[in-house]
This record gives sequence, structure tokens and C-alpha cells, in this order.
Amino acid sequence: MRKFIFLFCCTMAIILAGCTNARYDSDIVLNDTIDDEGSEDISDENCSTGDDTATAFEEHPNIVVYVCGAVICPGVYELPAVSRADDAVKAAGGFADGADDTYINLAAKVEDGTKLMIPTKDEVKNGLVADSTDITGESGSNGLININKATKEELKTIPGIGEKVAGKIVEYREQSGYFACIEDIMKVSGIKDKLFSKIKEYITV
Repeated sequence: MRKFIFLFCCTMAIILAGCTNARYDSDIVLNDTIDDEGSEDISDENCSTGDDTATAFEEHPNIVVYVCGAVICPGVYELPAVSRADDAVKAAGGFADGADDTYINLAAKVEDGTKLMIPTKDEVKNGLVADSTDITGESGSNGLININKATKEELKTIPGIGEKVAGKIVEYREQSGYFACIEDIMKVSGIKDKLFSKIKEYITV
């Protein structure tokens, strides 16, 4: 009888031990599955963040400008798209000794591909630079045309301005003096609101 009881107890112990191990293995598999799912979620989140960053970069592209002349470090510079001429000069190390820092409009916006030439005071005094534009681009029409300085031919490079109107602008300057603001160009005969709306993005004073 005792032998039978002993064998029964041993058999039950083996069965219980087997159930415990099976439950432990099941927990390990379940935990591994949860960890894998968590890793996938994190990976997806990282990919999403990267896409958002790329989109933000595309919405705010940079521009490339060439700054030369009387600056400390002439060269080609990459700037934010909202940059002004002052930002371009600072990127080139600032004005060099003898530079005419009043020759260009430092508040003017610069566009991609703009060439920004800074003359010296002696060059301006001796008429060694083209006294026409504040900011000139590769083709001569990439920047802003200074309507107080531009010649008749240079005014004709402004979209919407023909030879007749360009001549009237020059004539107005000779008779009435410089324009105080770009809106004053509408005082010239033949330039009204419609034409001004077409040329205002290309001119400065």
C-alpha cells in the first residue's frame, strides 16, 4: 500500500512539473511577441519623423548667391530663401576696408542665382562700376532694379517696361528728382496700378 502511494505521488509531481514548464515557455513566447510588436511600432514612428523632416526641408529651400567685390571673403554662399542683401554680405565676412556700404540696398531680398557686387568708394567715385542696380543677377534681371539709378536700357529689362515708358521714367527723374519709394513710380505718365503690380517685384529705390 505504501509503495502504491509513493508511486502515485511521484507521478503527480512529474505531471505538475511538466505543466509549470509549459506555462513558462508560453509566457516567454508571448513576451517575445509583444517585444517584437513594440519594436515595429517604434521603427514606424522613426520613419514617420524622417518624412516630416524631409517635408519641412522642402518647404523652406535654400538659395545660392555669389558675393564678390569689396567683401572680406568673396565666394558662393548658401542662404535661407528669405535672406536679404545684408545677410549675404555678412555670410561673406562683411564689408572690406574701403567698401562703399551705401551702394546697395541692404534690405533688398536676394534670389537664387543672384550676383551681389560690392564696389569700393574709389570705384564709385571714379565711375568704375555700373551705377544701375542694387542687386544684379547672372542675366541682369535676376535682382532688383534701382529706379533712381538705372539707365533707360536697364529699365527696359524690367518685365512690362518698354522703351517708351523707360524713357518717361528717366525724363521724370531729370525733372522731378529721385523716387522716395517704389510706389512713386506711378507718378510717371503711363504707369498705373495694373502695370505697377507687374513690376513692383523687380524694382527698388
